Amino acid sequence: MFERLGGWVRRLLLVYLGLLVLESAASAAVIAALSGPADLDLTPAQQSVASWSLLTMSDSGYAQAAVFIVIVVLFLRLLYKAVQQAKGFTVPFTEVSPGWAVGYWFIPFLNLYRPFQVVKALFKACAQEAGPAAKPAAGEQLLGAWWALFLISNAASWALARSDPDFNSRAGITAYCGYSIVCNLLVIAGLLLFAAVVKRLVVGLGVASAGRTLPGTAA
Repeated sequence: MFERLGGWVRRLLLVYLGLLVLESAASAAVIAALSGPADLDLTPAQQSVASWSLLTMSDSGYAQAAVFIVIVVLFLRLLYKAVQQAKGFTVPFTEVSPGWAVGYWFIPFLNLYRPFQVVKALFKACAQEAGPAAKPAAGEQLLGAWWALFLISNAASWALARSDPDFNSRAGITAYCGYSIVCNLLVIAGLLLFAAVVKRLVVGLGVASAGRTLPGTAA
């Protein structure tokens, strides 16, 4: 079950990653099309490239939102099931209930740190359950880097979404596209780390389950 959920999350992350790359390429195309002195009129070719690229950016944004929702649902289901299983470890997981492991993501201010603490504690519980002979790497540095980029990229995206660019000027459009590329690069880096976190979590849960059946461990 965990491998299946984790596999779907990682596959959808690749789709999301592709959409971000597409949006960034379209943003770069807009910047290139609108480059040059502001007092010079755009050629028909430049106007066409800019228009189609802006449309691509818009459509990519809608597609990203749809894929993001599915990723969130699958990951939270994975997290819920993971905590549920950890409750049955030899040393039961007591950091949080399965419901709150999901609920903390939706509570303002608490969602800035509690989800990270829950995942970190879950990694440690899996390592403890697996035992010294099959201890999975907890990857605390990976977790810290993922969460830092998660917060930074979300803050940057929030600022971009609430900005008031001047779409009536070439300078305003190019500035918006340039900032969009920066935001996307942050999100892409965060996605790669998130994919690694999901993979390690699935591996940790699998090794923890196997560890319970190893000689000298609790059955």
